[in-house]
Amino acid sequence: MAESLLLPMVRGVVGKATDTLVQSVTRMWGVDEDRHRLERHLEYVQSMLVDAEAKSETNHAVWTWMKELKAAAYQADDVLDNFQYEALRREAESGRSLARKVLSNFTSKNRLVFRYKASRDLKKVLDKINKLVVEMNTFGLVVLKEAPTQALYRQTHSALQESKDIFGRNDDKEVVVNLLLDQQDQQDVQVLPVIGMGGVGKTTLAKMVYNSHRIQKHFELKMWHCVSENFEAIPLVRSIIELATNSRCDLPDTIELLQLRLQEAIGRKRFLLILDDVWNEDQHKWEDDLKPLLCSSIGGSGSMIVVTSRSRQVASIMGTLPPHELVCLCEHDSWKLFSKKAFSNGVQEQAELVTIGRRIVNKCKGLPLALKTMGGLMSSKKQVQEWEDIADSNISDTTRGKDEVLPILKLSYKHLSSEMKQCFAFCAVFPKDYEMEKDMLIQLWMANGYIHEEGNMDLSKKGELVFNVLVQRSFLQDVEWFFIGGYYRAICKMHDLMHDLAKDVIDECAFAADFVDKKIFMKEVRHMLVSRNLLKEINGSLKPISSVRTLLTHSSTLLTHSEGKDLMKMKSMSLRALQLQVGCPSVIHNKLINTIHLRYLDISYSNIIRLPDSICLLFNLLSLRLDNCHELQYLPESMAASLRKLIYICLFGCHKLECWLTTQSSYTDEIYCGHW
Repeated sequence: MAESLLLPMVRGVVGKATDTLVQSVTRMWGVDEDRHRLERHLEYVQSMLVDAEAKSETNHAVWTWMKELKAAAYQADDVLDNFQYEALRREAESGRSLARKVLSNFTSKNRLVFRYKASRDLKKVLDKINKLVVEMNTFGLVVLKEAPTQALYRQTHSALQESKDIFGRNDDKEVVVNLLLDQQDQQDVQVLPVIGMGGVGKTTLAKMVYNSHRIQKHFELKMWHCVSENFEAIPLVRSIIELATNSRCDLPDTIELLQLRLQEAIGRKRFLLILDDVWNEDQHKWEDDLKPLLCSSIGGSGSMIVVTSRSRQVASIMGTLPPHELVCLCEHDSWKLFSKKAFSNGVQEQAELVTIGRRIVNKCKGLPLALKTMGGLMSSKKQVQEWEDIADSNISDTTRGKDEVLPILKLSYKHLSSEMKQCFAFCAVFPKDYEMEKDMLIQLWMANGYIHEEGNMDLSKKGELVFNVLVQRSFLQDVEWFFIGGYYRAICKMHDLMHDLAKDVIDECAFAADFVDKKIFMKEVRHMLVSRNLLKEINGSLKPISSVRTLLTHSSTLLTHSEGKDLMKMKSMSLRALQLQVGCPSVIHNKLINTIHLRYLDISYSNIIRLPDSICLLFNLLSLRLDNCHELQYLPESMAASLRKLIYICLFGCHKLECWLTTQSSYTDEIYCGHW
C-alpha cells in the first residue's frame, strides 16, 4: 500500500514543470525543450498510475518499477526546484533594498556552475524517466480514472470537539471507579489492568475515570503517563517524578538517585497513576525493574496504578486485581455514535440513509474507532448511491484485533483527497502518542508541497481545512487548545491504529531507533525524527544521506554545538524542512543549510544574537520559527525584500529583539510575537 501516494507526488512534479518561474529560467538557459519533454513523459506516466497501483499488488515487476519511479520523481522535483530558485533569486536581486553582501556568495563563477549543474541534472533525470516509460509500456497498463474523493469543506470549531462525545461507557466507568475506591484500605499499591482490542476505547474509559469527580476527591496525587512502546525504567520513572512534582527532573540516569527522588516526590500521598497503552510482555522488566520502584515504599494506603493494554499477557504480568475487559458497543450505542458523526455537515437523517447506515454499523462490529471513522466518512456523502456503494464494500474481516479494524480505516483513507492522504501519512514521522502541534504540522505539510492554493484559498486556509477534515474523520484526535503567548495553540494525537495505517501507507518516515535496529535503509528515508539519546549511535549512518526532506530533532534538552554539527554532517541536499534546536549559535552561522529547497526552518531556543544575513538566501522559505531565542536582538534588514514567500514567522520569547521588520504585514500572513 506504500505506493498509493505516488500519484499525487507525480501530479505535483508535473505542476512544478508547468510553473511559470521554472519555464522562465529553462527558456533563458536553452533547456526548455528538456523541461517540456519531462512534463509530457510525466503526464503520460500519471495517466497509467491508477492501473499500475492495482497491478503492483500481484505483479512484483510493476511494484519495483513504481519504487524506481518514485525515486526519479523526487529527483525531478529537486531539479525543477533548482530552476524555480534561480527565478526567485533573480527577482530578489532586482529588489533595491536587498543588501549586496547577501548575494556576494553568488558570484558569476558560482552562477555558471549552478547553471551547468542544473541543466545537466535535468538531462539526467529526463533520461531516467525515458527509460521508465519504455519499461512501463511492457506492462500493458491502461488509462483508468482515479477513484472519486471527498472535497474539502469548511468545519466549525465545534467539529474539533466531537471526539469527546462518548456512548455506552458509563457502566464501565462506574465499575472501574468503584474498584479503585474499594482499595482504600490496601497498604500495597494495587494494579488494575483495563484490557481490550485496539480501537475499543480503553484510553477513553481511562480518561473518564481519571476525570471523575469521585476520583479527583479521593486521590491526593493523580498522574497520567502514556507508555506506548517505551517501557524502560529510567525514562518512565523520570516522567513520573516530573508529573508528581510538576517540574523538570535533571538527575543523571542513575536508578538509585531516581528512586530516592521518586520517594520524595510521592511520599505517603495516596496516588493514582495511569499507565496508558502498555505493550511490554517481558516479565523481568516489570518484576525486576519497575515493580519494586512503583509498588514498594511509596504512596499512601489505597494507591492505585491503572494499566491499559491490548494484551492479556500484560494484564497477567502486572495486575494484582482481575482485569476489567472492555468489550465492543451494543447495537444501540453503536448507532448513536455512528449517526452523531454521519448526520452532520448537511447530511440529513432520512429513512433510506438510516437503513443503509445500519448495514454499515453492523460491519463495524461495535468498535468505536471504526464507527467514528465510518461516520466521518459518511458525513461527506449526501447521495443514497454513495452510501450504497460503501455499504457494499468489503470493510470487515473475519479475524479479531488489529486486522479487523484496518480494513475499515483503509476504506475511509481511500476516500480522502490526494492532499489529505499525503498530510495524514506524513504524521508517521512522529512516534506513537506524540503530541503534534497543529500550526507546526500544517507548516510542515506546506513545506513538503502536500497542500496547494485553491481559488481564493491560500495555503494557510487550505491547511486549516485539511487539518479539520482529518480531525472530523478521526484520523487525528484528542485536539486540545492552550492559550500561550497571546494566541491559541492546538495540539493533537493519532490513535495508535491510525499510526499503524500511516506507517503502512508511507515507507519514507523513520525514527532514530529504526537505524540502530537496522529496520530501514537510509536511502529510502525522506522524513526523519532524531532524538538526542540515539544521535551518537546513528551518526555514522547519517553522513552519506542526501535524500532526506524533513529532519526534525526531538529532545527534552537542546543539542550541544558538537551534536548539532554531527547531525548536519549528513548534508542533505533535498531538505524542505529543518528543525534544529541547538544551544550554540555558531551552528546557525555555519553554512550547514542548503538554501535552495528549504521551506521550513525552526531554530527555536538558540542563543543566537543576530540572525545571519545568509537567511535572506532562503528564497523559498515559508515558515521561520525563532521561539524562545532569548538573546536574539537583530533581524536582517533585507528579509522583507528577499523572503517574499514567507508566511509564518514565530518570535515568542524574543524579548530582546530590537530591529523589527517595519513592513512585515506586506509579506507575512501570520506573525506571532510573544514580546508584544
